[in-house]
Amino acid sequence: MTVICEECGKVYYLDPEKVEQYRGRNIQVRCGECGHVTQLSNLIDMQEELSSESFETESDESAVDIEIEDIDQASEDPALDTLDTSSISSSEEKPAVSEPASSPRSSILGLRGKMMFLFLVIPILLIAATGYFSQMQLTRLGDNIAEQSTALVLEEGKNRIMQKARDVAFQCEIYLRAHPELDRKDFAFDPVFSEIAVQQVGKTGYTALIQEAEPEAGYDWTIWAHPNPNLIGGENTVDILKKSLGPFFDPFWDVITGSAERKESEGFYRWKDADGKIRQKYTAMTPVNLEGKPFVLMATAYADEFTRKTEDLQASAMEMSRNTRNINLAILIGAIILIGLCITIYGHRLTRRIGHLTEAAERISVGDLEAEIEIKSRDEIGNLADAISRMQDSLRLSIERLRRRR
Repeated sequence: MTVICEECGKVYYLDPEKVEQYRGRNIQVRCGECGHVTQLSNLIDMQEELSSESFETESDESAVDIEIEDIDQASEDPALDTLDTSSISSSEEKPAVSEPASSPRSSILGLRGKMMFLFLVIPILLIAATGYFSQMQLTRLGDNIAEQSTALVLEEGKNRIMQKARDVAFQCEIYLRAHPELDRKDFAFDPVFSEIAVQQVGKTGYTALIQEAEPEAGYDWTIWAHPNPNLIGGENTVDILKKSLGPFFDPFWDVITGSAERKESEGFYRWKDADGKIRQKYTAMTPVNLEGKPFVLMATAYADEFTRKTEDLQASAMEMSRNTRNINLAILIGAIILIGLCITIYGHRLTRRIGHLTEAAERISVGDLEAEIEIKSRDEIGNLADAISRMQDSLRLSIERLRRRR
């Protein structure tokens, strides 16, 4: 228990164990320096325990007299009028404080930890969530644009192939009407008609003239004009195509037979190239309007010939998306490092100044009114330091006034 003289400011240390027996009684403390009497009520309830190393004291048995008066039994128990002064020791007027009188409050997160959580962890999580959402939206947008572009380009390519089939069929119709004597078996040997019936579609496609099946005349689906002369006029044309297409023959055959009875037909099928690569082809078929002659004009081309540009566009969009993601990650990592350094440095300075003020306040609380406060910052911490300094000066002036009054 620490007692400070209100007159001269001298600090005395009372052994709590010695005065425990006087719980609930009025105690009068007389200063051995100036003789001022300080009255304490309910000493045991008001005492603040200090460690034995809190003050460097010098023993002075005659330094202070303590008179104790029982509130209810003073007249009945005069033996309690005086406390043995051997349990009392005094300190010098400017005691050296080595530890605070009370232990600091414990916290799971200190000030720097809270600053890290509030100004680093939460913002970084929000930025990361926003970046992830933006990246996903950007990737989805690129995929949608690529898919829609591919669909549009493919549809345009299909229309071009179908229109090419119609144009070539109309040209064949005009030529055959002008040459009614030309027999179907001579189509491949007529250079003019052969050039009309077999035309290039795009870079890899072509047109061909096919005869619809005529069972009554003994004709199956027969090719009369084609870039490959081995397929022209053969009785086993269907078998040759079935062998060439293999497992992909059925989709192709559905497109061919769909043009029966002078109807237009279109569709996709797979074709195996000489190098073994399987690619998708698109075929459009339209009838040649000649009475008594069931001819069908076929136009076919590889589908990737039209979608290659959109595939390049999709690859470019994916590359741009990856680059954007990498840039966002680099910015995020840089922001984490920068913000972390700023919070660490500023938080260290802030907590150091707060710790200095806490230590000064602890020293003032035990009577060391000469504690130095060296914080000169121009912010709220500086204002707090100035306030503690003013409080220290006010306490010092109050004690001096009390001395003069005595």
